Amino acid sequence: MQIKTMMMTRMMISIKKVAISLFVVDIALISYSLYQGNNWLVSSQSAFTSSLLVTLGSFLGYKKMVEKRLEAGDIPKEDRDELDILDDEHDLYSDVKDLKTVIEEERAKIGGLKNTATTLGKSVSGAVSLFRLGGYAVLFLSFLYLNRHGILNIAGFLTGLAVVPLVAFLSIFLKDK
Repeated sequence: MQIKTMMMTRMMISIKKVAISLFVVDIALISYSLYQGNNWLVSSQSAFTSSLLVTLGSFLGYKKMVEKRLEAGDIPKEDRDELDILDDEHDLYSDVKDLKTVIEEERAKIGGLKNTATTLGKSVSGAVSLFRLGGYAVLFLSFLYLNRHGILNIAGFLTGLAVVPLVAFLSIFLKDK
């Protein structure tokens, strides 16, 4: 239970760092947008908000899917991943069978096409969650609205759209170890 609490604390710290980074980058984007003009500002901020909604929707959808699979017992709660065993710097898993036997057992567990289709069916709920689809609907409708009213600035829209994924991607590599 203590490990779970520590993991939740680390995850919340990471989420806060990403949120702060997004806020700072959005302030910079707003400052630059004011220099570029009103159409740039409206286009970049509507794309930024839509991109943020899609990202949050994806996170919430996959989080809900993982929680359901944990409750159903599809994912063992305390099992270590094979990569953890292979990356065992401190020889914590020295009593584990030799690597070749472990790999053969894992391949046997994977199963065939039927098992793959079942796994795909279980993971689709995260990919097509209402949260995520709602974010894409906002993105699509904001694009159409801006275009119809002649205030769409493509460069501003694409810039605003790219900010959230870029900040999230960069935060993975720039986080403290």
